[in-house]
Amino acid sequence: MSIIQGNALSGGSSGYNLTNSLRFRSSASAYLNRTPSVAGSAQKFTMSCWVKLGSDPQSSAQITFLNAGNGAQTNTGNDCIQLRTNGTALQVGCLGRGGTGGNYAQFTAYLRDYAAWYHIVVAVDTTQATQANRCRAYINGVEQTSYVANGFTSSYSFSYINQAYAHLVGQQNEGGGPQYTDAYLAEYNFIDGQALTPSSFGSFNAYGSWSPVRYGGSYGTNGFYLPFTNNTSTTTLGYDFSPNGNNWTTNNISLTAGTTYDSMTDVPTLTSATAANYCTLNPVLPIPSGTISQGNLNYLRGSTANHGSVGATFAIPTTGKWYWEVTACANSGGSGNNEVIGVANILNNPQLPSAGSEIGSGSRGDYAYRSNGVKYNNGSQGSYGATYTNGDVIGVAWNSDSGTLTFYKNGTSQGTAFSSITQVDGKFVAASSNAESSNGDSYNFGQRPFAYTPPSGFVALNTYNL
Repeated sequence: MSIIQGNALSGGSSGYNLTNSLRFRSSASAYLNRTPSVAGSAQKFTMSCWVKLGSDPQSSAQITFLNAGNGAQTNTGNDCIQLRTNGTALQVGCLGRGGTGGNYAQFTAYLRDYAAWYHIVVAVDTTQATQANRCRAYINGVEQTSYVANGFTSSYSFSYINQAYAHLVGQQNEGGGPQYTDAYLAEYNFIDGQALTPSSFGSFNAYGSWSPVRYGGSYGTNGFYLPFTNNTSTTTLGYDFSPNGNNWTTNNISLTAGTTYDSMTDVPTLTSATAANYCTLNPVLPIPSGTISQGNLNYLRGSTANHGSVGATFAIPTTGKWYWEVTACANSGGSGNNEVIGVANILNNPQLPSAGSEIGSGSRGDYAYRSNGVKYNNGSQGSYGATYTNGDVIGVAWNSDSGTLTFYKNGTSQGTAFSSITQVDGKFVAASSNAESSNGDSYNFGQRPFAYTPPSGFVALNTYNL
């Protein structure tokens, strides 16, 4: 098995740049649904979609691109295209379960890059004489030929995909009940009646990075194109931009300003200062305890016994001025297990403080602002700013050029907390610690609208600005 790296820095080929993605939060049971009125091809179709991984797949459900079924929550009542877990491996497969005796294909590739985007193409043509050609999968333009299992042993029709049955995006409905996706999806194309290669949807740019291109062919009867760009309402987010008008219904998707806002500008292209690949929280950076969720933007310790900590995917650059926000989860500002927001030093110890400790504790060289109104560094505390509590938005303004760190509470500066900070490559990441059993620290690196205007000259942590 091999680990495949995603595309962290990708310029759109031929000037084709994306602007939006849709966040699916498993905690909200978010999904899309549509039931075709007529049948399309049950033997030949192609799915193309860009995906950015959400919560750690080692402990989460599958990422489901498409599920179609007869309504029964059984393995034989559903056909799926999904990224799924199998032991310790994250795999891509087209699972032909419904009425086919469990025919399916699974591939051995690991997808473990949370800082980047992946392009997935699954092309199905069950009329092919060669077994390996009946379900072909491509990741970032490269065909996957190593299998965990390939059950497409005979030519057959899919029982449900492309037929007049309920179709779902973001929800798997097989045995055991519904399982929901935690991820970002962008540039979703489904082609009815053709088994296509990735060249219809992407190409390698001048830097050797796989990048999207606009699909220009036919969509067939039940084909659709979801760019997720019309965020006028949650209804319009599910609009089909192909000529077919095969619109989808959104469920438990939010456009309410704040931590649940799901229309994102996190995309796999270097589009602009406000649309690019954004920093998120990092499931790979060892956290001593707690859960990362909601597209890797929320961290919850899950206990009031002691602190747990989390860090981000992008190291803070050594030049420039950078801003992000954390919606606090602290239940009290003056006592108890206080919340701590700031940056962690991972240069010589690529790990966060152990369970029971906070960023700023010990001699790690972290810098933080505690909810009881103190600043915290190397285990030393000093009076600083106001207390904060659950729902307060803490802005973090890091100036790499001057070596200063300033915190904002609900848009009001609390003054310079630290100065003369020595910065080198790979030293600091955005981080926080909490000891809460509900809610959680909710991060915003700019992939959704900031609650408050950043200080002049400060920009979001994304690949365009990097």
